[in-house]
Amino acid sequence: MGLFSLIGGIISGNKQAKASKEAARLQYDATQQGIRENARQYDQTRADYQPFRDLGYDALGNFGDLLGLNGGDAQSAEIAALQASPLYQSLFSNGQDAILASASATGGLRGGNTQGALADFGRDTLSSVIQNQLANYGGAIGIGSGATDAVSSFGARAVQDQAALRNQGAAANAQSALVRGGIAGQNWSNIGSFADSIPQMFAGGGFNWGKLF
Repeated sequence: MGLFSLIGGIISGNKQAKASKEAARLQYDATQQGIRENARQYDQTRADYQPFRDLGYDALGNFGDLLGLNGGDAQSAEIAALQASPLYQSLFSNGQDAILASASATGGLRGGNTQGALADFGRDTLSSVIQNQLANYGGAIGIGSGATDAVSSFGARAVQDQAALRNQGAAANAQSALVRGGIAGQNWSNIGSFADSIPQMFAGGGFNWGKLF
């Protein structure tokens, strides 16, 4: 190998090494940007689902109260709130008016049957409102559970995507290191070959300039 070939090879190798390092940096930066965007999207998705998750969480507490799972006081308070609700008051008032109107028409307004009918209607109305409210709470809990599952699934995919991006960035850097290491090794090998040829340039008692170039 001549001196100019050696110098040219070293210069060319160094340029290739720099190009490989720059390419790896660009790819690594791209993977980091992808990871940041992935994390941002996960945070946004979690925030978007948060109201539905809160709805389910709040309904779960009320559901337990109404069933008596959180103590008698909590259950009594929940039932009292239902009795005071506009829905119950409207149903009871309309039903009561209907019973009284029927009793008045038949002349039994003050009879025991009328009083019993009013009591039964009040209990039946409350029971119906309680069952309806339990169903409503169950629906809200289902919404919250679905939102939680959606966020969990998206989070699992986000972890997988970020892991893949990190592996891509690491692979780019590793490949660049191997390329640059190979170029450096080749340069040293070329230098060694040139050094080995130096004694041959002095063979025959004089310097062979032809072998130098």
